[in-house]
Amino acid sequence: MSRDKLSSSSPRALAWALALCSPSFACTSDEVSADSGADEADESGESGEESGGEEEEQLVIGPPAVGIDIVEVEANQGTGVAISAGAAWIPADERNAYLVRNRDTLLRVQYSVAEGWEPREIIAQLHLETPDGERLEPRVQALTVEADSDPRKLATSFYFPIYADEALPGTKYWIELRESGEEAGPASLAEGVNASPADFAEIGYESTTLEMKVMLVPIDYTYLAEPTSVDLSEDDLALFEAELLQQNPLQSVEFTVHEPIEYDTQLTNLGTLLGVMSALRSEEQAEANVYYHALLNIRAPALSHVAGIAQLNDASKEAALGRVAATVYYKYEEDAPAGGSARTFVHEVGHNQGLRHVYCPNAATEAAGTDPAYPHDGGKIGVYGFGIRSAQLYSPTGSHDYMTYCANSWVSDWTWNKTFARIETLTSWDYEGAAEGEAAAEVPLLWGLISPDGSEQWMSFRGPAPHPEQLSAKQRILASDGQGGQRESLAVVSPLSDDASEVIIAPLELDLDEIDALTRVDWRGEQHAIDLARVERRDRALSAAR
Repeated sequence: MSRDKLSSSSPRALAWALALCSPSFACTSDEVSADSGADEADESGESGEESGGEEEEQLVIGPPAVGIDIVEVEANQGTGVAISAGAAWIPADERNAYLVRNRDTLLRVQYSVAEGWEPREIIAQLHLETPDGERLEPRVQALTVEADSDPRKLATSFYFPIYADEALPGTKYWIELRESGEEAGPASLAEGVNASPADFAEIGYESTTLEMKVMLVPIDYTYLAEPTSVDLSEDDLALFEAELLQQNPLQSVEFTVHEPIEYDTQLTNLGTLLGVMSALRSEEQAEANVYYHALLNIRAPALSHVAGIAQLNDASKEAALGRVAATVYYKYEEDAPAGGSARTFVHEVGHNQGLRHVYCPNAATEAAGTDPAYPHDGGKIGVYGFGIRSAQLYSPTGSHDYMTYCANSWVSDWTWNKTFARIETLTSWDYEGAAEGEAAAEVPLLWGLISPDGSEQWMSFRGPAPHPEQLSAKQRILASDGQGGQRESLAVVSPLSDDASEVIIAPLELDLDEIDALTRVDWRGEQHAIDLARVERRDRALSAAR
């Protein structure tokens, strides 16, 4: 089987991204909400000019700066985390979100200036101390300070990259502001909070290993008179990888591109591909923490008004068959990036991670099954977001959580923390050693999709027997063997991301060839005959495709 792999390793990628945001290469944003007002429309990734080369050699670092106070130091790996306020260090248990070890970090310094301030150059120095006590060469930035910093504009604050190989548990920081030149600042200005924290303190990186593995499965859709396929370029893959990496608390994400899978039956419901993915991962005995994700090209941005769909499940190994999703792959122009599809992909993976929709009042389509626990009004992200690959800055009030249906999407601190827990659990399975006990026996499985309009689609394939605790009497399957015998199977019932459809997976005691009638019994006791002739035999289809 031909497969290509991508990883997220990109040494000094943050420095490269920030370099693109120099004044001569302004990083403007089209990710700003139209309802955020004119002052929000400048949420660009514009950066200040970080001194370097010959200019840095000419800098003269003077005495402590006067008339300027450090207000806040923020560490941002995707979502903003205040690590000190004024001169006070903020301990980890008082912070809003986790910081991930071995992940690029942007450190931003916000400041205020005293009354009577006249613009002049100020030098900021970031001092880092490694976990073993080594002091690194200070990072220096000179900035002409005209007024209070504006957190909406990267150019008005001091900022520094901390690279992934420096972002370690126990790494400490200390920031100071200095006058530029040998002379002291104006005598009329008093010395304020020109250092933060008061002494070296830990940045606060967690020790947790956080990784993801994604299997992208292009679909060759041969039902159409002119069949379609998904032609993933290296740029497309890089875009999908960057979108997922930037908005999830990860050290790395591994993408594998599967060989294309043919599907020759008419598709009217994108959810049908979830069964195809479940059958495929079962046949390939995929690891429980791999996400299988179908990509379908139908020459349109959506299938029956649906651009993506996913199965919601818990964080158990037994839920592995449900770590499946599907996204419509579409480009408005042939040479354009597949940005919309990449964002949908991240959204659907979020559902696989157990996330429900987030309510947004300005969405063109109302999201079903929203999470009432979401803390930020209107689906806003609540704190500043930052792309560690794009160097894009996202406004707390101009951007929406990526689980909304609103534009200007990014990750909130709330979603960051929820996915941290899920990723931590699934990653741990790769490091726990050999599993105890025997693997679940393979049995015939009946997979069904029950849609809101009452329509049903059914598939069969072999796979691991569900754990007894997963089975529910909410849906039951009756199988008649043609000799007067009838076998009853409880089923695993899982909701889909539309909060209206359900997937049913029932273990059968007999192979499908030994069954002459199937009936679904719902929670009301009502019986629904299943047409055996229309049960798609995915095990046979996959074997034929091989």
